[in-house]
Amino acid sequence: MRPENKRMQKFLEDHGIKATPKYLATGSTKGCWRLYDYGQKWTEELMNALNELGFVSFDGKPLNKYSGNGGMFQVFVRGHNELLKD
Repeated sequence: MRPENKRMQKFLEDHGIKATPKYLATGSTKGCWRLYDYGQKWTEELMNALNELGFVSFDGKPLNKYSGNGGMFQVFVRGHNELLKD
């Protein structure tokens, strides 16, 4: 796992969120983090926790109940780019 993804994973764990992060440096979602945990549902509690941490959706709006991928925890978010650097 790349160093920035490890830092994001630790940041999320420190705030009680289990997720696998991946920073997307290229493509149509450039500058976003992909956060996911297979088998975990997208819940209001998870949505609120990410919003409270300052994350926004790929389009700059707060996360909502439809942000998850078909009700599962997979979101594309922006925020906390300070974790990209050592």
